[in-house]
Formats: sequence, C-alpha cells, structure tokens
Amino acid sequence: MRALVCVPGGTEVADVPDPVAGPGEVVVEVQACGLCGSDVHAIENGHTRPGQVLGHEFGGRIAEVGSGVTGWQVGQPVAVNPLGSCGTCPACTRGVPFACPDWPNIGLSAPGAYAEYIRVPAGQLVRLPDGLPVEMGAHAEPLAVALQAVAQADVGPGDTVLVHGVGSIGLNAIMALRLAGVDHVVGAGRSPGRRAAAEAVGADDVIDTRAVSLADYVAGTGRRFAAVLDCSGAVGLFAESLEVLAPAGAFVEVALTPDVPPVPLFQLVQGGFGVYGTCAYSYATYEAAVGHIAAGRVPVEAIISERVALDDTPSALVRLRTPGDLVRILSLPGERTSSAKPAQPAQPAQAATAGNSAVTAQ
Repeated sequence: MRALVCVPGGTEVADVPDPVAGPGEVVVEVQACGLCGSDVHAIENGHTRPGQVLGHEFGGRIAEVGSGVTGWQVGQPVAVNPLGSCGTCPACTRGVPFACPDWPNIGLSAPGAYAEYIRVPAGQLVRLPDGLPVEMGAHAEPLAVALQAVAQADVGPGDTVLVHGVGSIGLNAIMALRLAGVDHVVGAGRSPGRRAAAEAVGADDVIDTRAVSLADYVAGTGRRFAAVLDCSGAVGLFAESLEVLAPAGAFVEVALTPDVPPVPLFQLVQGGFGVYGTCAYSYATYEAAVGHIAAGRVPVEAIISERVALDDTPSALVRLRTPGDLVRILSLPGERTSSAKPAQPAQPAQAATAGNSAVTAQ
C-alpha cells in the first residue's frame, strides 16, 4: 500500500507493507484523515522517526476482521479513536488514556492514518451511522479534544468564554461551547479567514489579537471571562488572562505551548482562579463527539479549507506551517488527484445556531 512516511527534513509518499489484522484487530481502509497541527510541528521541528507514519484524525471502512473480533464486519463505516488504553492503569482509570504507558497511540507510537490502510484494535472503533459521509469520522478527534477542554472549564449558561486561537482546535472549542449552552463566545485570532470561520461556527464576537487587547475588549463590553481556553500557545497569554477572568474563572491550556510563565500566587488565590491543562480526552468523550457529528449538532464541514490526495499531503503539511487563511485540510489517501481549492472566507453556518439551541495555531 501507499503511505506518507517521515524522512529527514519532511515526509514523502512510499510503498510500505500492507497491514494484516491480528487477533482482536481490524484493518480499516482510510477514507479521510485530518492534518493536525501537532503533526505539522513535529515534522517541522524534527521530532519524528524515519519511516514513521503520522495521522490520528480519521474515519474509514473496515476492510479486514481479525480472529476473535465480534460485532464488526467488512464494509462498516467507522471512526477510530486513536488513543489506546489498557483500561486498568491510573491514567486510564482517571480518564486520560493518552498517558497510558502500556498501550500504543495511533499516529504516535503506532503507525498512523496518512495511509491507504491501517491496522487498529477493534475496541477503538466507533460505528458511524449509515448515510453519514464516512469522512465525517475524521472530525471526531479534534471535537473530542474540544469537548474535554470545555468540560474542564466547567462553563455553561450565563457565562462568557474566550477561545484564544481559532485554528482547527479553537474552532472546535467554539462549537463545543455552543453545545454546552454558553451564553457568549468570543474568538480571538490573527487570520481574517480563520476569524471568519470562528463566526461561521458560532462565535458571538471575534477579535483580531493584533488590534484589540483582551483588556480593551473587557473594558469596552463590560464582560469578564468565566474561562479562557488557550488554543494558540501564545507566549504571555496566561498572565494576560488573569487580568480579564471573572472571579473563580478558569484558564485552560489546550495547546502545546513553549511558554513558561511565572505564577502570581496571590492573584491566583485572591481571584479563586483555576488553572488546568487538558490532554486529549476520555473514551466516553470521543464517543460523544461522534454522536454530536452524526446528529448534525456541530457544523464541522464549515471549517474544511481543502481536501487533498495522498501525493499532495506532504506539501499541504508544509503549507500549514504558515497557514494564512487555511483552517482544516483533509487528506484522502484513496484519491489520486486533489480537490484542493483556495480557502474562501467561511459563511455563518445554520448548524451553529441549531447546535446552540439543541443543547493549534491562531
């Protein structure tokens, strides 16, 4: 089969052995895999192994069923939770299987989904309903990250929440806040295209962080934030956020950031603030993400900028280093030619309003 493999300085498409389903496993034919910012940065910074196959946001159809697997059959559409879990270690029992020391994670310590086929444990499959486009399974992983972050923030009706950084995860966080019934959602970012996408998926206000400081926004509107979700990794944001949080507010670090800020403990104690790091999600949260997508509660398609064939995925990963108006790119490993097109400003999506009533990079 063909797969995107890591090589010194980048990635290339190569022929690799076909995966074979072992006991308790299935082989999935990958229909779509999202290009994640963590993959972009890992490749750019040389944090990959030669021959490694990345990709962890994906959906597809079962192509082979291994021995001992029941309840699954060839041809079924599935989303795949990339996080493995032994189910018994402290990390798994506390709902953070990403930190499990005994089980590989797809696209990190196990081969990923920038490939035509992938072998996965059957226990990590989530069924997609008939009639739902299979590529929609690729949106479950980033939405699950966002749902976990919103749950950590513990926000809901009556609250104003800031999402700082409106790349893929930030936009999913806006959708998750709408699902949580948050009254006022503010998106902050630099790219005009991404700010338009933030409005499209349900942000009430969208600010350009180069033109409007958080303090200026709060002074002008009178709204302090019940929570700040950092999806940008911006240096200095933690200190800035403490000045604009409401009493007992929360700062939630979602991005992988190099920032090492000082912690003003008096200010932290006086404000009753909570500071949280959120890493990935629980199994239940991933399944909830699939359910929201299947029910049409979140306008995930509104943030797709391009769909590219496997041969065009290496260049797409490079372009996302300086994304401009690009928001989300899907790799379609089975396609030989891309349906890529220049990103257009997103239009407000009706699904964002419906979802409101029904319920990394800037």
